[in-house]
Amino acid sequence: MLEKGLLKVLLKLQDTQMSIERLEKAQKKLKEEESRLRREFSKLEEEEAQTLLVIKNIESQIKQIKEEISRCKEGIKRAESRLNMVRKAQDYKALLREKAKYEDSIIKLSQDLKNLETEKKERESAYAKEKKVFERRYREIKEELEYITLEQENISKKLKEVKGQEQRLRESIPSQVLMEYEKLKDHVGLPVIVSVVSFGACGGCGMTLPATLYSKVVSGQIINCPNCGRWVYYET
Repeated sequence: MLEKGLLKVLLKLQDTQMSIERLEKAQKKLKEEESRLRREFSKLEEEEAQTLLVIKNIESQIKQIKEEISRCKEGIKRAESRLNMVRKAQDYKALLREKAKYEDSIIKLSQDLKNLETEKKERESAYAKEKKVFERRYREIKEELEYITLEQENISKKLKEVKGQEQRLRESIPSQVLMEYEKLKDHVGLPVIVSVVSFGACGGCGMTLPATLYSKVVSGQIINCPNCGRWVYYET
């Protein structure tokens, strides 16, 4: 039978361990949230980079088309200068066909250029709006990460303190009692020690204790619940 003084120490140990459990769960949740936010931040960066890459590719296509139009215009000039120099009708017709080919290419390229410039303008306009959304979310994520960092530091500090308390409490408990307590904790989890609740039920599993066991608990003894195995005591 445990003495009341030892029971109080065990209850303090249990409260301390439950605090550690809660803090570690909170710590794990913060780490998961931090990972989620960092993934979201990376995804936003990828989306923004992809949008800018599309615009850059359009700009590159526009440049290429303009260069091709310039080459076609140069080709037309060369064909026109040679027209005055040819003597044969066959050569003259060939130069006219060459010139017409360049002119047709310019018409087609000019239309492609117009379409690309329109698309570029639309995408730049859309990006200008998206950029504000990106920047706002970037700020929000950074603020949330800063808050998480502070919370993680506070929890780590608190955990260190509570674990120190746990160690001191463990050292004050007889090794045999501590071994039985830890063995039961491994089996049923926390809490290991529970008070009897209304109608003589176990505070852990809720099963109503047999009358003989309930009488022992009320008289001050600590018993094992026949259902869950937890230590049950009467809280006065």
